[in-house]
Amino acid sequence: MSESTAVQLKDEGNELFRRQDYVGALAKYTEAIALDDKNAVLYANRAACNHALNKYLDAVDDAKKATEIDPGYAKGWSRLATSRDALTDWERSAEAWQKALDALPKTNLTPAEQRQKDQYSAGLDAARTRGKAPRDPRLLRFKAGDGNLPWQIAKGMLPELRQGGPEKYSSSAWVISYAYDDFAKGVQSMNELKAVPHPQAPGGFAYHGNLMALAHVTNGLMRDERVFHIDQPDWMSKYNKQVTFEATARRAWHSDGPENIKELAQKRLKEKGWNDVRPALSVTVRAWIMRSMLESHLRGGPEVGIQFLKRAVDLLEWGRNIWKNVSNEDRGTIFQDTFLRSVRGMHLKMFMDAYNTDPGLNSKFPLEHLKEEAEDLLKEIDIALKIPRKEEADPGFVSSFCIYPAGIAYSMIGFYHAQTARYSNDALACISFFNAAQAYMQAAQTYPEDDEYRPLYLSCAMDCMRNAGVSIRDFNEVAIKLRAAVPKMMKIWSVSALQQGGRDDKIQANLRSADDLMKLVAEGKLTLEDPVPFDP
Repeated sequence: MSESTAVQLKDEGNELFRRQDYVGALAKYTEAIALDDKNAVLYANRAACNHALNKYLDAVDDAKKATEIDPGYAKGWSRLATSRDALTDWERSAEAWQKALDALPKTNLTPAEQRQKDQYSAGLDAARTRGKAPRDPRLLRFKAGDGNLPWQIAKGMLPELRQGGPEKYSSSAWVISYAYDDFAKGVQSMNELKAVPHPQAPGGFAYHGNLMALAHVTNGLMRDERVFHIDQPDWMSKYNKQVTFEATARRAWHSDGPENIKELAQKRLKEKGWNDVRPALSVTVRAWIMRSMLESHLRGGPEVGIQFLKRAVDLLEWGRNIWKNVSNEDRGTIFQDTFLRSVRGMHLKMFMDAYNTDPGLNSKFPLEHLKEEAEDLLKEIDIALKIPRKEEADPGFVSSFCIYPAGIAYSMIGFYHAQTARYSNDALACISFFNAAQAYMQAAQTYPEDDEYRPLYLSCAMDCMRNAGVSIRDFNEVAIKLRAAVPKMMKIWSVSALQQGGRDDKIQANLRSADDLMKLVAEGKLTLEDPVPFDP
């Protein structure tokens, strides 16, 4: 096909972009790139589409390609800068804004170039200012010597739980204990990484260590991400060295987008086989998962972390489909259904956190999407639970990879209805709050009776019931369940990130509310059939 066809496709894409049909425009630019892959403008235009579709990592990839093709293309650098802005990567955003300014003429600017200069200068100033602002990390740092951390308490409970047999398999102690074992094993491997002087190695050092550290750490997160903690000041430095070591040794894809990886992985599979491709894909996906956790919990940016989890889910679902007839031994653990379910659960929770950074009916993280994803996950889990497992599993396995993802999904449906109620009229709001309470109750019942999520979601259900017009009788029945759940929770979860975030204060507020209502009933001022008074 001729070059004029690529130009025609670009023009069609431009028109669709002006109409805000970003999906259609992206398709046109992609067709044009297939015909003219050395055109920086096409990549910059597609970057703008990806940015408009909130696909910021893909926007970065396209903008970087545009600047590689034409380092003097100011608009390419500006697209890279705006995408970095969206990822709150202020340092590299500032670098890109500066490159955009450097690409403009120094003198005799046209009116359009002057407008560009003003825009780029404002972007540079904003990126520098935001880069100096302190972050509010959501990841809490625990001291290993505290002795009352959930995994420490759970370890001490396991001998008694083992004696209790299968009836005791549902305890959250199994989940957090096995999660800690995996996580700690990975951190220990990180600590053992050694740098050896080597004149021909990059930076003058070669590294020797365990190539399974990233797998162990992420396996722990798959079981229960609450195990993620930092207990040493150089943790991040050691992690960065470890992931670089593994990515280099396994020849993982660290800067490619999912579409490129899909193509390159299939090509390498034909040339090198599964023993080469399997560890490369594993490191790639696990590094994305870790990046998502660090962005969300350490840097306070769930809207950034969700981008990496979305990539992981995309690549995992693609691999499971295209290699569905390949054995798990060949394609690897990351393509097993249990791994994907856990990642999808993490994705749901981070999507909710991302929504909270941009709430409302026009959020970049639509509530309908959250609900649909949660319902799909529940359907998948329901099917999985009907299929007998052939492999023998530890007591916490089913909880980590079936029960807990289901609890997450129910809680997300509760969140969806509760948020929807906030943007509905009174009658519809009551219905939505009632549906939210039901979903939160289902979530609470899904978790083990000694997990902190059970009382947490019972408390969330009570929050919604107060706005749903339910009877005091029904409200108090949930309060009774909540009061019984708290001591069981405290046995393991007296200290946790949720607890330090105000978990217990919210629970006690609901219990006091129930007590106050029952006192009014006892005094004859209200009856059990009266509706719970609305929140003011």
